[in-house]
Amino acid sequence: MNVEELFERWKATLNRRYGQGFPVEFVEKAHQNLLTAYEGFIESECVDAIFLEGLCSSNLNSSAQRLGEMLMFERLKHAGYDPKGSPGGKGPDFRVQQDGKLICLELVTPSIGEDVKINELFTSHDPLNPCPDAATNLRQRTLLRVSSAISEKLRKYEGYLREGVVGPHDVLVIVVNDALLCPDSFFYGVSHNADAGVGGQSLAEHAVYGFGHSIWELDSENTNHVRKSTYREFVDNRPEPGRDGSPRGPVPVSLFRSPAQQEAADIALRASIISAVLQVTLREDYGVLMLLREKAETEDRLFEGLLRPGVLVTNPRAENPIDVPSQHGLMRIVDAPALSLKGLWDLKNRELKMLLGEGYKEQPFPGVN
Repeated sequence: MNVEELFERWKATLNRRYGQGFPVEFVEKAHQNLLTAYEGFIESECVDAIFLEGLCSSNLNSSAQRLGEMLMFERLKHAGYDPKGSPGGKGPDFRVQQDGKLICLELVTPSIGEDVKINELFTSHDPLNPCPDAATNLRQRTLLRVSSAISEKLRKYEGYLREGVVGPHDVLVIVVNDALLCPDSFFYGVSHNADAGVGGQSLAEHAVYGFGHSIWELDSENTNHVRKSTYREFVDNRPEPGRDGSPRGPVPVSLFRSPAQQEAADIALRASIISAVLQVTLREDYGVLMLLREKAETEDRLFEGLLRPGVLVTNPRAENPIDVPSQHGLMRIVDAPALSLKGLWDLKNRELKMLLGEGYKEQPFPGVN
């Protein structure tokens, strides 16, 4: 596939997801935004010698990984960073500076691998008649893909440290692009990411904090029920046997906690080199995000509330914690001045009015009669 055919594939994908309910101009603008992002990345220092080969590959996994890199570069650039690649192409995908700190970002786009059941579950899913067992099965399988991707990049960062490719004081971030773990429908990567886990939190949080099902318990006064998270150090692997026919072992999911079981504790100790995991969705829909982002920056801040920046999961046990300004920087997708507390309050009132209709009664800002 050549690059022109790739561009047409992007357009076909946007038409499939947005062509039925949105004006033609909407899809054309979203497509043009992707082309602009491509042009910006191809001229940068972050492009390696095999980028185009991977991006234009007929293998969707390879193409999605490269598209994710391209869009992550655009996101970082728009957030005010000056992303750099690694010297000689050996090292993290991106390096950015903030307040004298070097932040390294290694992106991975987990595929479904051999687990074809994920696509079957996506295809059979009926939002109007959801099946609880199928939903739990899908979440468990996608969690395993995210966990595997994080483990892979942990090993890669360990190698970078041994070889001196990254420094002992650098902030190390794993970026999980969940693009291939989302159904083929609109607004994934715009207003939401891959479906959350069984407890409601993001897949990344489930993979490193060990969240399990949420339960309801009586409060200390035995008057009201409160929602409480449960935790686990391992999750069961999928039931299908491995390539050698043997059962698959359980998978550790408490990398950022202090697990009691020795195997999980050993992996958590290794994971202390990781400062954070950022879960985002970087696929063709990003062109729509760019469109709405522009409207938020030039027309109405109300559009900002429609955009989801992903989830940044920080490691409380990190050797090099990621500071708050850096967290805000990595989560910034709209280039606009910070709103005052009253501005935020008014914007939230407008969002609720849009969702609930004219019958919604706006709440006054505290302290204002």
